[in-house]
Amino acid sequence: MILAACPNPALDVTYRVDRLVPGESHRVSQVLQRPGGKGVNVAAVLHEAAASVTATGIVGGASGAELACALDELGVSHRFSHVAGATRRTVTVVAGDEATVFNEPGPTVGIDEWRTFTELFASLARDAAVVTLSGSLPAGLAVDAYAELTRLAHDQGVPVVLDCSGAPLVAALSAGPDVVKVNAEEAGAAVGRPAGTMSETLSAALELRHMGAAECVVTRGAEGLVASTTAGDFGVTTGVPVAGNPTGAGDAFTAGLALGIEHDEHWLRRLRLAAGWAAGAVARPTAGSVDRAVAAHHQTSLTFQEITV
Repeated sequence: MILAACPNPALDVTYRVDRLVPGESHRVSQVLQRPGGKGVNVAAVLHEAAASVTATGIVGGASGAELACALDELGVSHRFSHVAGATRRTVTVVAGDEATVFNEPGPTVGIDEWRTFTELFASLARDAAVVTLSGSLPAGLAVDAYAELTRLAHDQGVPVVLDCSGAPLVAALSAGPDVVKVNAEEAGAAVGRPAGTMSETLSAALELRHMGAAECVVTRGAEGLVASTTAGDFGVTTGVPVAGNPTGAGDAFTAGLALGIEHDEHWLRRLRLAAGWAAGAVARPTAGSVDRAVAAHHQTSLTFQEITV
């Protein structure tokens, strides 16, 4: 079983209107609602692929109850810890080809509420083959919250795939996550220098490993990715870019990595699966789903090369 942790999930709400004019009232033609947050997207992709997965995290209020119900409707297994505050919502107003997004702040998690979640997390990790830790942290948590979760997973002998950014990423490196998966911008910010070229990206990945990550994968959007692993340092380039919605592509990539680790695949096979799933996610209009045909085709277009700084 893969345990997909999402400390700060969201209920994603989309309004469709003919046009958006500030200061005016609007008639909404369509309302779409789905469970969101990076870890929730990871769980949804894995469930769609018929993998054994459980989503966990912190929810609260009516929006948290709606998120859990939405996962039930999708058939995604979940075990959440409940807090007094309300789960955040992301509200997207779509008018024509333009989207305006409003991100709510989410709940403030107290010390006792966090302790309750960590106890649940530790119990779930006992039955997991891989743990993924994804996304932002809710207010009230210490910056090293992901470091704590990484150690709890390691106490159970379970490898961790970490996908976060900023100060929580840097703090988590001290706990030695097994795989850090970030994009080039996040990697550059963590090491304090650009990660634009493939050589610069590899340099950043090596630095993240020096800071504590056992292995590191840095995605570069349509330009491919760089992976610094115990099997070697690889640059991966793609064929024709996939057009569509990139939201959730990184989460599909994380899901593919986790499944490859669970199945003990060689690193090149893990990267091929993950990159394919990311491309397949771009082809879908919403996060948490993968176009299998696009994913399979994309996997055949990847070019691998061993690289050095």
